[in-house]
Amino acid sequence: MAKIALNGRFSGTPQPTGTQTVAHALFDAIIRSPARRHEIVAYADPRFGSVAAWREVPGVTLVEVPFQDWSRGSAQLWEQFVFPLRARAAGCGIGHHPIMTSPVWKNGLRSVVTLHDLNFWHHPEWFSRSIRGVFAVTAVPGLRRAERVVVISDYVERDAARTLRLPVDRLRRVYNGVKPLALSPGPVPPGPRYLLCVGSLQPHKNLARLIRAFQAVRDEFPGLELHVVGRPQPRFSGDPALPGLLASPGVRILGYLSEQELGDAYRAAALFCYPSLEEGFGLPLLEAMTAGTLTLTSNASCLPEIAGGHSILVDPLSVESLAEGLRAGLRLNETERAARLAPAREWAACFTWAAAAEAYLALYDELA
Repeated sequence: MAKIALNGRFSGTPQPTGTQTVAHALFDAIIRSPARRHEIVAYADPRFGSVAAWREVPGVTLVEVPFQDWSRGSAQLWEQFVFPLRARAAGCGIGHHPIMTSPVWKNGLRSVVTLHDLNFWHHPEWFSRSIRGVFAVTAVPGLRRAERVVVISDYVERDAARTLRLPVDRLRRVYNGVKPLALSPGPVPPGPRYLLCVGSLQPHKNLARLIRAFQAVRDEFPGLELHVVGRPQPRFSGDPALPGLLASPGVRILGYLSEQELGDAYRAAALFCYPSLEEGFGLPLLEAMTAGTLTLTSNASCLPEIAGGHSILVDPLSVESLAEGLRAGLRLNETERAARLAPAREWAACFTWAAAAEAYLALYDELA
């Protein structure tokens, strides 16, 4: 048996998206798993999500770290130098790092690092110079020195083995989970028919091509709108054409939504669109399926794997292919939609955080 130190640097934002949401859900499932036998020391900001409630779980010590008061640089320095010292002083033998970066100097800790994707390696043009530098000195060396690297899809597993030359015996594939989002009670209120796109305004989300495809089909579907959930992120490069496209008629920017607002947005959408150029998992795709929404996604990266045959697949590099996919989804009648939605919900229900937690606990057992 070994004490496990959980690196909660993801808790440094009050409005989590993407990997922060996933990291929190994973740690929460590990902490609350009835199969857990190891003691946990969690380093996190108690203002984030359900972190404060971890104090009440037997076998868990919550060490408060004020990540939300720090700059990103300060949090990264803490991760590199303070975490290994404090975790070893607390008697921990394993450190788990859920958002790809981890200490290069481990101070005797065995590392479990969750690798979400290698976008920073394959597409440096999508990222700011500062974030490229951070990944170069924290992510890559930490991944290469980790005792176990957990990848979140078969696609990322193949990529990690090929690109970083990680030994296959150190790689483990564990799918993320998906939980049903909170929904407002009662039926969906009447409103405009709309397409929904969820994701930060990052280059790989392919929003510019989606807007152009929307413009190409809008006259065929009077009153159709495109609703975009997300916000710009300064760590990523911008598309100079995107601001003008976002101001196009029929495009509405919703910004950051609460969990219930997001659930309602999924449920009321005519079609959920996720035409990313590159993803390691694609959680919003499964969230939309869980909410009972028809989905469209790319035929690239991990997305066909995660869609499981339950989404309309398109070529993300072709505006024409995107437009044809939009037409195909919007022209389905209610009977045809229902026939697609039931199996999609069943597929999405296979991805659970309980199963992910059990897989990670088995990894802790291996290393302990």
